Amino acid sequence: MMDWQALPLPACSLAESPRYAHGGWTWVDINTRTLYRLNQSDVLNTALDNTALLSTLQLPDEIGCVLPTANKNIWVGLGRQGGWLIEGDSCTLKLDAPFDSSKHRFNDGRADHAGRIWISTLVDARSPATAVLYCIEAGQAQPKINDLIVGNGLAFSPQGDSVFLSDTRHKCIWRFDYAVETGELSNRQLIRQYTEGTARPDGACFSADGSYWAAILEGYRLDRFSERGEYIESIELPLAKPTMPCFGGAQGNVLLVCSAQADEKFPNLPGFENTSLIACETGFKALPENFANPAYLV
Repeated sequence: MMDWQALPLPACSLAESPRYAHGGWTWVDINTRTLYRLNQSDVLNTALDNTALLSTLQLPDEIGCVLPTANKNIWVGLGRQGGWLIEGDSCTLKLDAPFDSSKHRFNDGRADHAGRIWISTLVDARSPATAVLYCIEAGQAQPKINDLIVGNGLAFSPQGDSVFLSDTRHKCIWRFDYAVETGELSNRQLIRQYTEGTARPDGACFSADGSYWAAILEGYRLDRFSERGEYIESIELPLAKPTMPCFGGAQGNVLLVCSAQADEKFPNLPGFENTSLIACETGFKALPENFANPAYLV
């Protein structure tokens, strides 16, 4: 049983893409186009209402995914209009969207061990299955996996030789072998098909031991899998609609979970009613974020 704490941070409509990098935490509220940056490693047992530590940036796009780079002041953002370079408080569009932005947007992604930018899209209308997983390199977004609806859950294993991908609307999780030298995916395996109720996989991350942690939207839980794709366990959450987990903190043992806004049908548990982010200490360690190479956007 994990001892979850509601973090006293601003409530979000759709909190997503939590990252721990350069000694601080970053996440976005997609619906309000807001980037949050918490310039401290400790989110537990610490006052979080210090405006000198928590800053916000109003974004020019519905950015669904932010990725750290080797420079703590430069981040990559991916949204409806395309790929952005976020330098301090300045946002510059570097890569035009390779899709019809009236129907799609970039949703969830990560950098691989070589700094390539992998990013999936979603279909606004949730039909037809025209979303794509792209790999961005040398200013080109190359389609790698087609026929998605809401691409999600992208995460690379500790050694970088396997990658997991989910589709929230198809309600499934796949595992692939991955060759980081060439950027090629192979041996696609369906490791989980969700069939009960509306619970479905959303964002995810790996921990250093090789566990894959998937947020289960409208499922009040995280599901943990081995690096080979075997189901290990479910971890109960006080949040109805978790969207993505992230390990971090000074010791690497803090697990933070973002969520979408609860509602009458799927309320958060008592004590967490208006909470968008929760965290707790665990016996697991963070897998450091791969840094995106911002030069790949152009």
